[in-house]
Amino acid sequence: MNKSEHDIQNEIRVAIGAEQSATIFRANVGEAWTGTLAANNLNRVIIEDARRFRSGLPIGFPDLFGFRTIEITPEMVGKKVAVFAFIEVKKPGGRTSKAQEKMHTFLRNAGAVGGVARSAKEAIGLLQQV
Repeated sequence: MNKSEHDIQNEIRVAIGAEQSATIFRANVGEAWTGTLAANNLNRVIIEDARRFRSGLPIGFPDLFGFRTIEITPEMVGKKVAVFAFIEVKKPGGRTSKAQEKMHTFLRNAGAVGGVARSAKEAIGLLQQV
């Protein structure tokens, strides 16, 4: 059975939750129309002065994001800090876009941990990097 990216994403979310290796959220994006309601008949809505709007995160943003808590060395007073974590979910053979690659580079350069994962095991391994 070929798993979809959605299936793999759910497996990753469950595994990370079970391991408690990070706190991860799904990055939702959407597109809709807004304007003035002109009519609402059964399953049909008519909007005047309609305009499209997009909601969500920047192009290339990873599928899953959150943080991983790490403890700083004693020289740094032993405080815990949250390190931004991200997972781009791909099915086997799936490839990242240029925008995704650019975003991943930006996040890593800022100190984030993460990358592309095709399985829960691979995702957990990416989150162990510091």
